[in-house]
Amino acid sequence: MLTCLAGACVVFLARIPSTSADEIEIPPDVFIAHVPQDLLSEARGGAAKATIEDMAVYAWQEFVALNWPAKAGQRDEPADELKLDSTLSPRVWETFRGRVELYPGTGRPFDDPKAKDYGYDSPPRYIYDPEKVGTHDGLAPGEISACPGTQPAGPIPLHNLDEPNHNNVRSGLSPKEPFPGQQILLESKLNRQEYVYVASRGWYGDKSIRLPRKRTGDYVRKNQDAPPPGNMDDPEDTQYISFPIDTMELKAAWRRLGPHDDPKQFFVSRVRYYKIVQNKPCYMDSSLTDPRDRWGLVALHVMHKTPSAPYFTWATFEHVNNLVLGKLGPDGKPVNVENPDGSYTAPGKSIMAPYTPNIQTLPATVDREQVFVKESMSPPAQPENQLYFHQEAVADIPDIKYVVINRRVNDIPEPIREINQGAQNTLRKMAPNLPLHYYKLISIQWVPLDKKPGIVYDGPQSPAVYYASNVIIEGPPVNQRFSGQFTTAFSKAGDYLNNEVPLFNPRPNPGDPVFFNVFAQGQGHLGGGCMGCHGFRQAYGTDWSFLLDRQRIEEPEVKPE
Repeated sequence: MLTCLAGACVVFLARIPSTSADEIEIPPDVFIAHVPQDLLSEARGGAAKATIEDMAVYAWQEFVALNWPAKAGQRDEPADELKLDSTLSPRVWETFRGRVELYPGTGRPFDDPKAKDYGYDSPPRYIYDPEKVGTHDGLAPGEISACPGTQPAGPIPLHNLDEPNHNNVRSGLSPKEPFPGQQILLESKLNRQEYVYVASRGWYGDKSIRLPRKRTGDYVRKNQDAPPPGNMDDPEDTQYISFPIDTMELKAAWRRLGPHDDPKQFFVSRVRYYKIVQNKPCYMDSSLTDPRDRWGLVALHVMHKTPSAPYFTWATFEHVNNLVLGKLGPDGKPVNVENPDGSYTAPGKSIMAPYTPNIQTLPATVDREQVFVKESMSPPAQPENQLYFHQEAVADIPDIKYVVINRRVNDIPEPIREINQGAQNTLRKMAPNLPLHYYKLISIQWVPLDKKPGIVYDGPQSPAVYYASNVIIEGPPVNQRFSGQFTTAFSKAGDYLNNEVPLFNPRPNPGDPVFFNVFAQGQGHLGGGCMGCHGFRQAYGTDWSFLLDRQRIEEPEVKPE
């Protein structure tokens, strides 16, 4: 029987082989409107002493609290008086500011510098660079107009999908037409702590971060630790870049639902997405009712800076039906590769290769970049209902159109699967009218992990923890087993410093010749997965954030089919 203490995320797990999945539950009082500030109390040792079960429950607590109804007129605040399954307001995470709401293409993200929290609670507006997106009558400079022939209905959507999937991952279950067809689109969001911290300092693009970024990177690599968390309410605190405790960033992936999808099984919301007409972007707002343009959430990343994990905790969720076989079953429905908890179905167990073609890579060495084995990259696949991606030609990597994703490279660990069962069963009863139980936790990270360079991780945790990723946002093999740093236009990765282009590597790196990308408590680490990828930015001085490093978003990213 699975139980835990509310708010403290302590897990007592009795593994009883005869216990069915339907009998495992997490006590409902574990799931409350607010995210607990830390996964374990300071007295119990914090993140460093947490188990995989502790972090799995904490990740589900985050997921539920983020999906609590939001307080009317306030972003990032749950309505404590409402039950989880209330439909009276958007969910808390929906109200987080989108990336361009903090890093606009022009101007500043707030109208009144004296407004509470720099106007964080204002309704959404998406402002890009007018030199990139054009100007339009009746709109502010940088605002984009609706696409010709469309008639916007309702308020501006809270979900601004201005990022294509970073790895070209698409879904065969989505309809091929109209644009963007089977593409999976992304959005990045951030909470009040990050917004106020950045907005108050002008670091959204008004004031340069060059010097504080350099000072921070030098501090991190010298002390092999992050600077103390910054003071959100002190705009003069600019010596280093260090987000305050409780900073959160999210990455959400969406796709258009198709005829074989049940919209009642997805988190569905109105989204804004973009296309190019006459060489300029225009927007389209989706519908909640028109089955031809209804969008469902398929993956969600959560990064959260806690008192005992100033290097952030990491959790990644997916919809339970993401991985399917190519052919429909005898009942005319998609055949799932995984059960809702993440274990393999009978058809899933028979799948041997994670990809078709089953791309093989050789790890980078001190003297050589990662190598794609060309013999393993053909013939290209013909996708049907599966997830698939277009491997574009980069450097010596050939073009492959297409690669099908059959299953995960790293299986979901058993403790996470059991926590999934308990959380899904509880949420099915606690909020039967919400689709939250149709999502599952894929992986988590809560302490830095190491591995030897040039080989696959073989340490005390599951490989799925070290290489935390999901098949939607990080589908290709380079991302499923990422460690160290990206190279070659983010298409390769390596565990070593790049000596051919020293600009890629802030110096000195205490791991030399290994690229340490995670620094905590006086120690450098060769990290992987989400933590290692964002740690790439810690080593450069922007406290794990790609958003802050990039700053202004000049235009929506639109990728033609």
